[in-house]
Amino acid sequence: MSKVSIIGAGNVAWVFGQRLKSKGYEIREVCSRSEKKGRALAQELQAEYIALNKKLDGHSDIYLLAINDGAIAECASLISSTKGLVVHFSGSTSLHAVSQPRRAVLWPLRSIAKSHQTDWSTMNIILESDSDLASVRAMDLVQDLGAKAVRMDESRRKQAHLIAVLLNNFSNHLLHMADVISAEQGLDPAIFQELMTSSFLNKGPAKNRQTGPAIRGDQGIIESQVKMLKDHPEFQLIYKSMSDSIIKTHNL
Repeated sequence: MSKVSIIGAGNVAWVFGQRLKSKGYEIREVCSRSEKKGRALAQELQAEYIALNKKLDGHSDIYLLAINDGAIAECASLISSTKGLVVHFSGSTSLHAVSQPRRAVLWPLRSIAKSHQTDWSTMNIILESDSDLASVRAMDLVQDLGAKAVRMDESRRKQAHLIAVLLNNFSNHLLHMADVISAEQGLDPAIFQELMTSSFLNKGPAKNRQTGPAIRGDQGIIESQVKMLKDHPEFQLIYKSMSDSIIKTHNL
């Protein structure tokens, strides 16, 4: 039975910790600067809680650095010399932020939230490592999770992370903008569900599916809708920037 140490107590720590426990892994310890969150996760996983303010022993087989990008190098340095696999989950942080020789990146190509049901069978996990042994161990870990591994080097992983930000984070903010305006106008956001679904399910180049006032060069509607957003100047900037980009893309 593989022994696991989890550093962090946020969404990724919860979701991956629960999955590994269900697959027969022994979660030895949960290490967190937040005692409340750390103890809650440790209790959930029947593990020991350890405050993240001292060196961790090197006795675990796997160390999961489920923490903010900026803390990866610091927390990796707290792990004593180990033969275990040390993993971080960042899309844009270098593999070399981890100093241990057996290291890997396992970046899930999906937003992770402990409040949401996770379909592991459809999840792509971007895998990067710089040794054969770490690669084999990381691949075994992904397979045990029930996900699909996609190998990438650091450069391609960072490009994939950029694409993910555009597709997921930026589109989610556009949905937030729509929620705000719908609420102000007393419109039911549910009526736009089919439109959103069809936009993402359509196949073929997105450029060829573009519609709307910008691609038609309809400056009258563009200016009118910009004025409609007068109470949200930050939304106006996004609307103008997106419209300008569409116009330039289609050489209008």
